[in-house]
Amino acid sequence: MESEPRIRSRLRSALRRVAVAALAVSLVAAAPPALPQIDNLPRLGDAGDEDLSPTAERRLGEAIMREVRRDASVSDDVEITDYLNRLGSRLTGTAAASGHSFELFLVLDGTLNAFALPGGYIGVHSGLILATQTESELASVLAHEMGHVTQRHIARMLSQQRQSSIGMLAALVLAALAARSNPQAAMGAATMAMGVQQQQMLSFSRDAEREADRMGIETLRESGFDPNGMVAFFGRMQQATRIYESSAPAYMRSHPLTAERIADMQARVQEERYRQRPDSVDFRLVRAKLRALTSPTVDGLNSARTQFERQLREKTTPDEAASWYGIAVTAVAQRDFPAADRAIAETRSRLPEGHPFVERLAAEARLRAGDASGALSIAQRASARFPRARALSHLQAQAMLALRDFDKAAGYLQGQLAVYRSDPVLWRLLAQAENGAGRPALAHRAAAEDYALVGGWPAAIEQLKLAQKSGTLDFYTASQIDARIKELQAEYTREQGDRPPGH
Repeated sequence: MESEPRIRSRLRSALRRVAVAALAVSLVAAAPPALPQIDNLPRLGDAGDEDLSPTAERRLGEAIMREVRRDASVSDDVEITDYLNRLGSRLTGTAAASGHSFELFLVLDGTLNAFALPGGYIGVHSGLILATQTESELASVLAHEMGHVTQRHIARMLSQQRQSSIGMLAALVLAALAARSNPQAAMGAATMAMGVQQQQMLSFSRDAEREADRMGIETLRESGFDPNGMVAFFGRMQQATRIYESSAPAYMRSHPLTAERIADMQARVQEERYRQRPDSVDFRLVRAKLRALTSPTVDGLNSARTQFERQLREKTTPDEAASWYGIAVTAVAQRDFPAADRAIAETRSRLPEGHPFVERLAAEARLRAGDASGALSIAQRASARFPRARALSHLQAQAMLALRDFDKAAGYLQGQLAVYRSDPVLWRLLAQAENGAGRPALAHRAAAEDYALVGGWPAAIEQLKLAQKSGTLDFYTASQIDARIKELQAEYTREQGDRPPGH
């Protein structure tokens, strides 16, 4: 039997192979020190507990998400992330999802995949978004994953296989996660969890998939999406799996489709009235943006732009506005600003009500072209029209920083952080603004919050201590920093206590 250190070492290796592998993210000045990975998973309760509590499940999910956010493939594109969460909000406003909170995030990966984590976190691969042909199809995948969360499938699996060792419990979680993108890693992680019966896990997975299908269809029906979207999407994927079995999409390998499952879906929606629900402009532009930036190399951008242009020239595009927007996205990435301006104008002419994605891109084009004043003007006008567009807030602050108006930028960012406190980009921009304004103590304070968002407690505490040493803080701010240090120290102590013995 392998030793516990050896098991933990193999767990760390498995974790790096799955979609939630922990990699470093860049912060204001430099990357934080390397942080523990699997060791940060919290204790889930005593071995005698009958069930994993929602609170413990959420803590487990939060610990995993701190690792996820360090992964370079996890996108910080707030436009697409906010779109996914708006779509998720429509699905959660249903009886099937009542009482549950969700956070969706984008993974920049061309594979067709999505996965649910404990506590309501759902990762969506860019490849899956591009594979869906309608918004109802995308909603069907999200609804299915939400079914895994609302039915607490991971928590139920952990409860059934309750072990006293955190390493063994973590292996079960990793097995569930690894199955989303790497069945071999999943089997390895499951094997490491001593006492786990492989057949029981596979059987539970089949039951869980059927239950998630049922919950997903109910969620689609209640939220106004077409439940036939689930049948269409999974049916198309089943056909692809049958034809290309050796290279089946990752989602189909981790969500095994059977004829019985497809038949059950069809039976549940066969009496459903067909709903010709038009796709939102957001969905159309998100897909165009992802197509444009699938391969951000010189050749990749040229290929994507040529494809959009050919569709328009040959009149084969189903959506002229999205095609022009795709050209604009590639042109900005190529720094071809005259072409970007023309494509943006064409996009605007086809979207008379306007759209925040288009205006943010127009402002970005001006900023990259060296016209910070023009960028700020566009962003400010657009923010007045679309006040909830977080990406416009980022662009507005970036333009202020480019103009070296640091005091104005700091004041603006503080107002935005009052609304979006968990936005790491805003904290990084605030750190730059405070530093530029000659307030290094406040820059350290902003940097500390950026570190804290990814669980870098020691680095965050060190930043706050640097702020204290500056000697420039007023009594009120110094007291706030003292209190924040105590909060972070308590969080760090709690996390240390959650680790297995010997760590």
